[in-house]
Amino acid sequence: MQNPSVDEILSFMAKKLGGQENIPNAIRYAKVCAPELIYHVAFSSKNSVGDENSPFDEKTRTLIFLAVALAMKDTECIKTQLNAALTLGATKEELIALIKIVKHAAHSSVIGFAEPILESLSK
Repeated sequence: MQNPSVDEILSFMAKKLGGQENIPNAIRYAKVCAPELIYHVAFSSKNSVGDENSPFDEKTRTLIFLAVALAMKDTECIKTQLNAALTLGATKEELIALIKIVKHAAHSSVIGFAEPILESLSK
C-alpha cells in the first residue's frame, strides 16, 4: 500500500475538520516549505485520535483532544478540534460539559501547586 500524497492528507483533514478553510494555517505553510511535517502530523493523528482500535469512539477521542487543547490554551488546536467535534455531531451540552471539566481540572491544580505553602502553614 502506497502512502497518501500531501494533497490526499489535506483532503482528508478538510473532510474531518468540516472544510478546507478549517485546516490550520501552519499546515498550509508546511505544505509549501516542509511537507514532511504533514506526514508527521498525519501519522501521529492516525495513531492517536484516528486509532480505530481505541476503546473510545471517534467523537470521544476528538472531545478528549479538544479538552487537552483547551487545557493547554492552544487556540489553533481548539479551533480545529472544535470543528472536528462539531462535524462528528458534538452537542452544545457535551461542549459545555467539556469546558466545565477542563475548568475544574485547571482550578484544582492550584491546590497541588500550593503544596509548599500549605505544608509550611501546617507546621
